[in-house]
Amino acid sequence: MPHNESMNYLEELKVLNEQLAERRVLWTKDDYRRLSGKNTPAGRLLGFLTPGYRTKEKLWQGGRVIYGYCYKTYTDRDFDHPSLAWVLFSPMTSFEENPEQYEKVMERLQPLLDTEKPGPHERKLFHALTNPVTEPKYFPLPEPYADGKLIYVSTMYVYPDPMTPMTLGIIPVIVDPSVSREIMYVPKDALEN
Repeated sequence: MPHNESMNYLEELKVLNEQLAERRVLWTKDDYRRLSGKNTPAGRLLGFLTPGYRTKEKLWQGGRVIYGYCYKTYTDRDFDHPSLAWVLFSPMTSFEENPEQYEKVMERLQPLLDTEKPGPHERKLFHALTNPVTEPKYFPLPEPYADGKLIYVSTMYVYPDPMTPMTLGIIPVIVDPSVSREIMYVPKDALEN
């Protein structure tokens, strides 16, 4: 999503959530399987190994769209199968109004991400932020990185789709912690008519 000073992020989220509500009425079981990454053999195999696999369709059926910040992914490599992506996100309204705040969070995290050997108090956070084996879900950022705000880091799988490529930076994600600890990228074409 391009950074544009005149963009009203909160209004854009409102439109995305309205489009999501409209599309839910029209989506078929096949649409929900595609959105959940269950429409390919690689997606189904990955799902078999992923605890949140069964809740992804429910996430699309009842979740809401918020902004997250993707800071790491492997989609620039051989992207013919699901790829892991790391995302910062927050349920706080201040991030819905101005998701560019995530960039300041990343500035505070960057020294930790650049280190080769984190200290004992930062080791768990370091692995949540970087290690593909860890696959954190709703891992809260501690102080001083969170700056008094509720911010999580989660990993999610991004599924190959040439029509809506994944990019680093501010992205729409669908969340609903009452249904699933998963978060999912919202491809632009998923909500268009």
